[in-house]
Amino acid sequence: MNQEIKMQAAAFKNKKRGSPANEGADDPAYENITFKTQHQPKGSHSPPKNKAQSKSASDPAQVPHWSPRATMSLYVLLALSCVVLLAFVLVKNSKMSQELMVLRRELKNVSLLVGECQDKEKQRWNDVKQGIDTVKSKVHEGNQKLRTLETDMNKIKTTLQKILQMLKMPDPKPTPQ
Repeated sequence: MNQEIKMQAAAFKNKKRGSPANEGADDPAYENITFKTQHQPKGSHSPPKNKAQSKSASDPAQVPHWSPRATMSLYVLLALSCVVLLAFVLVKNSKMSQELMVLRRELKNVSLLVGECQDKEKQRWNDVKQGIDTVKSKVHEGNQKLRTLETDMNKIKTTLQKILQMLKMPDPKPTPQ
């Protein structure tokens, strides 16, 4: 209806300018406007009875009657595709989540095993250190015994030398009695 008023205003301006009467003869919309303005009582704004008559078949702005339904169908199809895609993503996310949980458990088990191995390794290293310390103390004790043995041997040697000297000495003369 607003379009109709605009068209009437355009036709009125053309009449005021002094445009020729057959200027819009080729334009069916112009003919309809002039026809409507001639036969329509003033102040009456009744909608056109047949919209198909007001637009020509060659008008590029004319929309086919099935277009809104097709557009709505495409929107519904797009929405359903989005729902299906979302469901697919959620299913994949669920599977990935389960796989990640399994991987997490396996990593935890590996971590525990590595911890146990490290504890055993520490225990073995402590045992080795203890063994090394024991050997060192025994070697030290052995060294101490060798030193005492050496002094003992020196004492024995001196004693033996004294004994040998005494043996080499001539027998004391027996005294006459």
